[in-house]
Amino acid sequence: MQLRISHEVKEPLVLPLNYQYFIQSIIYRNIGSETEYSAFLHDKGYSFMDRQYRMFVFSLLEGKYEISQGKIIFRDYVSFEVRSPEVNIVRLLKENLEQNGINYLGQHYDNIQLELLDRTITSDTIKIRMKSPICVYSTEEETKKTIYFSPNDEDFAGIVGDNFIRKYYAYKGIVPETDILLRPIRVTQKDKFVTKYKGIYVSGWKGIYELHGEPKYLDFLYQTGIGSKNAQGFGLFDIV
Repeated sequence: MQLRISHEVKEPLVLPLNYQYFIQSIIYRNIGSETEYSAFLHDKGYSFMDRQYRMFVFSLLEGKYEISQGKIIFRDYVSFEVRSPEVNIVRLLKENLEQNGINYLGQHYDNIQLELLDRTITSDTIKIRMKSPICVYSTEEETKKTIYFSPNDEDFAGIVGDNFIRKYYAYKGIVPETDILLRPIRVTQKDKFVTKYKGIYVSGWKGIYELHGEPKYLDFLYQTGIGSKNAQGFGLFDIV
């Protein structure tokens, strides 16, 4: 399920360039910070071995903006999208935003538009465009160093596939019967995206890709995001 959130900006909305953490906080806060389910998502999530998955993904902010002195400034309107296979997440988010409005670092907006969607994927091969960058990485066991991969790296597609298997099992409790395959179609150096999350650099890639697999698996990735760090704002895609 998907929820599109948009509103006008009468006064300049000024945010840090690395704003994903603040959008994530808005989502957690409006799922219901005092509820048992929100605490479960924030503290634990759906687990597979030593990995936790929150089962939601959100896009980057959209709208006309300018960048000045390390800030991003929106002046006309702002919109973003949140998706999840868990209906409860989207329902709670919509209800609380309707009641409370949205608050960005002290800037509050009441007159927001909420569009609830239930798009599904029925094809086994789709061309996709990343609306938030795909993050693919591994951690060295000995040094604990994080290595980020580009779409041109040999291990990129395999790590994406392994992430899908773990995430699917964590939520569904069963192993997928077949693999998924991601292939870059048009990705350039301009598509590289580097940001900070809680002071740590994170790297990802936008661009256009081909995604192949059983429709139910592609639909799962449409709702949860592809690659890693989905609940931090990575991996949301649209069909071209």
